[in-house]
Parts: sequence; structure tokens; C-alpha cells
Amino acid sequence: MILTITKDGTAKDSVNLLKARMEEIKANPKSTSLVYEQAILDKNYKIISSNLTFLPSNFNFKVLKERNFIYYKDYAFYGDDLYFLIVAKNVNYSKLKFISFITFLCTIIVVFYVTKLTYKSVTLPFLEKNQMLNTFFNDAMHELKTPLGVASINLEMLEFRDKHTHRIKGALRQMKVAYEDVEYFIKNERVNFPKEIINFSEFLRDRIRFSSTIANVKKISIEEFIADGLEIYMSKVEATRLVDNNLSNALKYSHPNSIIKVELVKDKNSASFSVEDFGIGIKDSAKIWSRFQKEDTTRGGFGLGLNIVLKICQKYAINYSVDSVYQKGSKFTYKIPLYKELLLDNIG
Repeated sequence: MILTITKDGTAKDSVNLLKARMEEIKANPKSTSLVYEQAILDKNYKIISSNLTFLPSNFNFKVLKERNFIYYKDYAFYGDDLYFLIVAKNVNYSKLKFISFITFLCTIIVVFYVTKLTYKSVTLPFLEKNQMLNTFFNDAMHELKTPLGVASINLEMLEFRDKHTHRIKGALRQMKVAYEDVEYFIKNERVNFPKEIINFSEFLRDRIRFSSTIANVKKISIEEFIADGLEIYMSKVEATRLVDNNLSNALKYSHPNSIIKVELVKDKNSASFSVEDFGIGIKDSAKIWSRFQKEDTTRGGFGLGLNIVLKICQKYAINYSVDSVYQKGSKFTYKIPLYKELLLDNIG
């Protein structure tokens, strides 16, 4: 039932409203006390009285939205006759659109200032501290590089060799591996290391010779089986990090007087490179690839090595795996795409 407000501020339902309007029409057909537009129709939908701006397209409705109007229809009896009452309300969508626009604009402004405040209070201090940390690392690496180089060169120039100089040389080479890991960690996201064709067979032999000084200090034997002539296409810096980190870890976690097996063979379209030790093994092989993750904190290191290896594997589509038994040893295997196979793929 329609409840309508009249000009005198009173509310009337459809029955009383219809009776009041019929009395008005009898007295003065053009008069109206309604605030809203309205029409009265007889039972055959013939218009008796109307001040509607637009007639609805049909009268078969209870509520109808048409043009910018909402129409409500009800019925009532006046005397013995049936009449229909239609009340129309003009909906001003421009005002609604304006309010929506202002609300949207206010929301954007609030979001902007909240974001700006968050950036100033949280993000900006973090970026500043991160920049300070990078500056510190760069300065520290610069300060370490010179004395490390001087110590290495002067040690090579000494005319005598004994177990003490041998240990110093091994320690310096361990420091060099750690230094190069941190240097790569700092630079890899902003430096493009140039790729080149590498005879990985000769390259691996050279890196084993580099690590042999460290191995000799711990009296560890490195047994190598390296197929000749296997070429890969990658940066020498990243190839060095891949090999040195695996050899360094194998030496670090092996027992004195044990052996390490290094193998390089052709496996279909890949150079399969593996390093196997018989040391302390790994408790959780899934965690070791995470940054700063170290299973044995007593053995030093930054926990960067295998995370660096992981990033290099992802960059060059290298298939990697690890098999380890705790307290028995570990074997890391990397299948590096061969250069000739990559070249044939590019030609095809």
C-alpha cells in the first residue's frame, strides 16, 4: 500500500489518498495537494486526472523504473468503483553521480596521503638503511680486497715453503672464496656479467687446482673424473661461483683424511657436473638453498654460497639435485646445457 506525503505534511495511505483526491477533483479538477506527480485511472486504465510529466509505457506494474522516474501503482475503491493510483518520483541521477564522484575523489586523496605517510614512515627509512648497508658492504669489500691481494702476492714471492706457509695460503684462498661470494651477492642484481664459451673441462680442472691448497691443509684427496672438450655458454664469474661453492662446501664439511669425488661427463644435451663428499651430510636438504641458511654454524661462512648457486641455476636453466645421508655424506649434481646443443636449438 502506498504511503504518500501531502503538501500540508500529512501522510496518507492509498485508500484515504484516493478518496481525498477524488474529492479535490470534484471541487477543482486542476488542483492537487500532492508533493509528487500522480495520476488516477479508472478500472479500464482511462486517465481521470494526471499531472505526470511522462506517462509510463504500460500500466502492468507494481513498481516501474522508466526514464528518470520511479512509478508506484496501487488501487482502492471509491464508492463502488475501482480506481488505480499512480505516484511518480523524479530521480536526479546527476546529483547522485556528483556525490559518487566527490566520494571517489576523496577516497583517492585519502589513499594517496595514507600511502605517502606509509612510504615516509616505513618504506623510506628501510630504503635508506638498505642503501647504508650496501654502502657499508661495498666499502668493506674494497677495504678487504687490497690487503687480501697483497698477502696473496707476497706469500707467492716467499722463497721458502713449509706447512705454515701452506696453511696461510689455504686460509687466504678460503677468504677469497668468501670474499667473491659476498661481492657477487652485492653486484649480481645490477651488473650484467658477460657470457662466453667456456671449455668447462679445463675450467673445472683449474678450479680443482685452486682448491687443492685448502684440501691439502685438511689432508683431503680430490679424485677427479673429467671428460674432455665439454663446452658451456655462461659467465666465467658465475661458473666460478657455481664450482667454487660446491668444492668449498665439500671441503668444509668433509672429515680430515677423507676423499672428495668430482665428476664431469656428458649426459645427453648436458654437461653433468657432480661433487661428492663423505662428510657430515645434511639434515634437511630443502633448507640449504635459502639465503643465510647454515646447518652447522660452527664452521663459519655467511650462508650465501648455495643460495648464489641456486640463483645461477635458475638463470641458466641448470637442472640441480642433492642426495645426502646424514653423517655419511652428500652428492650435488648439476646438468648444465652444452653450448653446441644451445647453438643448434637457436639455429632450429
